[in-house]
Amino acid sequence: MLMAKKQFPCGHRGQGQYCHRCAQEQNSLIKKEYDEKAHEEWMALFASDPVNLRKLENKQLIDKARNIIKDIHSGTPYTHYKGKRMRYDRNVISVPINRDYRLVFHVIEKKLQVHKLMSHEEYNVKKPGEKNQ
Repeated sequence: MLMAKKQFPCGHRGQGQYCHRCAQEQNSLIKKEYDEKAHEEWMALFASDPVNLRKLENKQLIDKARNIIKDIHSGTPYTHYKGKRMRYDRNVISVPINRDYRLVFHVIEKKLQVHKLMSHEEYNVKKPGEKNQ
């Protein structure tokens, strides 16, 4: 048996207790606002990073780089992350994030300070982490 369509207060016609079209539009508007707010919060995190991590391609790599920086600054040995000292300058330490990116640290007053995020291409072109760059 067919139910008669009725006119909702919004002007749309349909069957049921409420206008599904307006409800769907409302839900999509709420989701869009939530996504915009989440994106703004995500972009605000970049301001607190000691180096520019924007060139990393995905969120997981950015989170991994932030965790490595945080852990090394809090005292975790760089060798835990397969980091190594450079042969040309033992005060420069390279820590891989993945196959494509490295974090370069400098030893300053017996503490590790992050210097730069480098891609694999940048890393292989010249001595990474040189102080005269």
